[in-house]
Amino acid sequence: MLESTPRRYIPLDQLGLLTSLVMVGLTLALILDLPMPRIAFIVLGSEASLTPSGHWLIALLLAALTAAGVNAIVRQHPRVHLADTRYIFILWILPATIVVTATLLLSFVDVRAYGVYALLLVGFTGALLVAAILGQYVTIDLNDRAYNAARLSVNLIVYFVGWILFSAVYTLKLRTLFSAPAIGLAAGLFALELLRSSEADFGRTWLYAALIGLIMAQVVWALNYWNLSGLLGGALLLIFFYAATGIVQQYLWNRLQRIVLIEFAFVVIGALILILWWRPS
Repeated sequence: MLESTPRRYIPLDQLGLLTSLVMVGLTLALILDLPMPRIAFIVLGSEASLTPSGHWLIALLLAALTAAGVNAIVRQHPRVHLADTRYIFILWILPATIVVTATLLLSFVDVRAYGVYALLLVGFTGALLVAAILGQYVTIDLNDRAYNAARLSVNLIVYFVGWILFSAVYTLKLRTLFSAPAIGLAAGLFALELLRSSEADFGRTWLYAALIGLIMAQVVWALNYWNLSGLLGGALLLIFFYAATGIVQQYLWNRLQRIVLIEFAFVVIGALILILWWRPS
């Protein structure tokens, strides 16, 4: 068995620099309002338009910066799969999505009225980003003494960020033409990070992640006909995402049995009952 990788390999200087740059970028997103053109197009004979805000441009730039920083950090791990770009790409997903989600949330904030809370969100995002990158770095080595704790932490961060992102998109009440691909893409990318722990071959991992994304796109299409608040809608999407990724993960681990399916069914049914109970009349 391979020996565990010492934690002293973690490049904390690069991590600190990346986090600082991201927090500066998020702070600038509060005061900058970049003009963006309206995009009109026709889909299936129906006219549609999209007017992205400047926050989306900032989000994409910060996501690219975060991905580049994470790439530089994880490539210093002595046991990272350097020869396989697909593995390293998966490690970009969670940190970049944290930044994009934070930028989206900041676009909802009235700086004059809630500037202090916005800055607290920036600080929280920085702390969450550090925790996610450190957790991912540790989980590169399956034999690391802290692997189980790090894997659990990363999974919890994935579900938390997923709930926030699903809720934010659902709150916007976008047309299914926009919301379904957005939720499906996010769910598929999150699934890649969760399924990475199964150590299945990358072809199967990407295939099942794409399938989960497709399922979630169908779920949000159905939910758009249901009048739910953003947080409840996001919670329902998270429950379906948890069930889908959990079942696929158990299958990849060769642990999928009837009792496992029953357990996940009870989780989904119980969550549906709670959501129906909390739903405002």
